[in-house]
Amino acid sequence: MHEKKFREMSNKTSRRIVLPAFFTLLLFVTAIFFVLLPQMEESFKARKKEMIQELTETAWSLLGTYHERELSGELSKEEAQKRAILRLNLLRYGPEKKDYFWINDMTPKMLMHPYRSDLQGKDLSDFKDENGKYLFREFVDLVRQQGAGYIDYYWQWKDEPGKISPKLSYIKGFEPWGWIIGTGMYLDDVHVQIAEMRQKLTVISLAILLVVSMLSLYSIQQTMMADRERLAIFIEREKLVKSLEESKERYRNLIETTSDWIWECDAEGRYTYSSPRVKKLLGYLPEEIINKTLLDIVSPEQAKKFKTTYFNLIQAQKNINGLENICLGKMGEIVVLENNAVPIFDSHQTFLGYRGIARDITERKVAMEELKKSRDDLHTSLEETVSSLASTAEKRDPYTAGHQLRVDLLACAIGRELGLSEHRLEGLHIAALLHDIGKITLPFDYLAKPTKLTKEEVAIINCHAELGYDILKNIHFPWPVAEIVYQHHEHLDGTGYPRGLTDKEILLEAKILTVADVVEAMSSHRPYRPSLGITKAFDEITSGRGSRYHPLSVDTCIHLITEKKVDLCFEDMCPIFS
Repeated sequence: MHEKKFREMSNKTSRRIVLPAFFTLLLFVTAIFFVLLPQMEESFKARKKEMIQELTETAWSLLGTYHERELSGELSKEEAQKRAILRLNLLRYGPEKKDYFWINDMTPKMLMHPYRSDLQGKDLSDFKDENGKYLFREFVDLVRQQGAGYIDYYWQWKDEPGKISPKLSYIKGFEPWGWIIGTGMYLDDVHVQIAEMRQKLTVISLAILLVVSMLSLYSIQQTMMADRERLAIFIEREKLVKSLEESKERYRNLIETTSDWIWECDAEGRYTYSSPRVKKLLGYLPEEIINKTLLDIVSPEQAKKFKTTYFNLIQAQKNINGLENICLGKMGEIVVLENNAVPIFDSHQTFLGYRGIARDITERKVAMEELKKSRDDLHTSLEETVSSLASTAEKRDPYTAGHQLRVDLLACAIGRELGLSEHRLEGLHIAALLHDIGKITLPFDYLAKPTKLTKEEVAIINCHAELGYDILKNIHFPWPVAEIVYQHHEHLDGTGYPRGLTDKEILLEAKILTVADVVEAMSSHRPYRPSLGITKAFDEITSGRGSRYHPLSVDTCIHLITEKKVDLCFEDMCPIFS
């Protein structure tokens, strides 16, 4: 009787173990193959799509760089487009380095395709893929409607014309040039990678299932041995429950002791929860921060400016990313916090507030300030180096001492009046200080000769612009300093030297420098003649206005000197960059 009862109890116990184990395995298989794996596949595809979008955005930014060089006058539009195409034509990525970018225009016409040179320059309006899709028309329509986006079609497999595969591409329009740039991924590649991922996950799942099954069988076998064994199992179960509670407690402690401050606020921005980390960051106890808002802990100066922005952020009910605030701790210490948060909604989509984290980035901000100071120090070193080079040139030609400084003063004043940006003005400043640097290689006797130079001597003196270019061309200035120096004796009509450039070939900075150089040289003393006076200098640039000299520079120069806004007798450094 007891044996029968014991067997019944054993059978019941076994069933109680087998059934949960079976359903656990079933749930595990279901979760892996019908929930987790599809999510992983979708996440993998999404990452692939993000990758081709980021790659296209990067290539698009490269086009923007060449467009900026076009706008700055460094390159013509044709040269900028040509360089951009050559650059993108060489870009490859992917495991085999065969994935590529292409460019077509809004006609649509193919401008560049690394593997389909037969299409370059052709009108692709009637080009169809294997499914009859006019894909290039759709490229144009998509860019006109959205500016950028994804599109799928059939295309040849990388550099194998005989193999056609489905492809998903991301394209983006480059409006300044009317171009469309894109790159894509072959779906066959994605399917192969997903299949590999599925196979690995299957093997791992089978191994886990095998281990779990063996453990379940072992548990059943042990359960049937004796009540003591079952009692031990119950005791172990209690231990496991207790261990789970301890794990939950450890998890809670981990959250509350993390290096970031975790917080929650209501729809009005008042804190409703604060992790203990706030004590370390700001000196407040968690309960002291409750019902305060971010405006209560930021510095008073920032609170005045930030109030409207803060409430707009709360009312927007959108993610808050990288919000930096200068906060004051309880003891008045300054702490820079970076806040990231997500909005919280209930089941009825009613906005409840925000849940987020705050990170102390004070050290990072200090490091950025130190980096800025280092950059300023480098700029100062550049100024000192340029001044030393200019001083070297003037020591070589002492009779023109101060010439480069006065030319710098006048040229920068003209450039500012003409509306040059601070960046271009600084380049003009450097070029003006160094425009006669080539004279350090010329014979001193020619520079100091008190009588008129011979034709041969003049020809040698006229080499100083090219010599200056040779000295400066290998120095990586952030401006075209060497080219400005090379061109500062060129004339609009091509009568200048050393290359006989004309108006469109001469940089604006060089045109300004030419006018300033002529006026200063004629109004200053030279070894072979006294000063010709400012009137003669004005006569020279006025007579050559529009033919040899840049008209706006001429007019501005005369205005600045006539109105006494520039004093050419001032021998200190140019004040524009002081």
